Amino acid sequence: MVGAGAVAGPALVYLAQAGIGTIYVDDGGDVDDADAGSWLFTPDQVGQPRLLAAIERLRATSSLVRVRPYATDVDPTATLVCAQSESVARKAAERARRAGLPHVVAQASGDGGVVVAIPSGAPCFGCASPPGARLPSRAGAAAAIGTLAAVELLLVVLRLLPGRGTGRRIDLAEGWPSVRPTERTPGCDCHNVY
Repeated sequence: MVGAGAVAGPALVYLAQAGIGTIYVDDGGDVDDADAGSWLFTPDQVGQPRLLAAIERLRATSSLVRVRPYATDVDPTATLVCAQSESVARKAAERARRAGLPHVVAQASGDGGVVVAIPSGAPCFGCASPPGARLPSRAGAAAAIGTLAAVELLLVVLRLLPGRGTGRRIDLAEGWPSVRPTERTPGCDCHNVY
């Protein structure tokens, strides 16, 4: 898991309750007012390192998983990117692609957001989600996007998405999802999995 903020919190809780195995968390920020009162953090955790607070809360949430800080020597099965900044999300998605890891990227915006599932060999996040302005997300939208992202990650890991090498993008606007397959942008080298 890249990120442990407002979008990642519901995803982390969902994955912990699903007993996914070991969850490695990577987040260098501190719990802030926007995180407080979310699914994962309480107001008394404001100012604490988000990584440590998330690990503590997840361990208390479920004994079905192990939760650890991400380290460079671990070998994850898949990556869920719920980074708070678009630039971090793009970098994390590209690292996962280069490592040959299936991944899901979730970004909340306003009353909705986007979730992009990228199984191995599928068009990259850059093809599926061109850069653009995002609005500050509302708490309900962040929770919906995070939960949807966790479900997509499980589908990717279990290889339950239709079509080999096919990704999909889910746009959520005002509570209504629309789903479409992703397409490779002409000239993108994402067909080269490293």
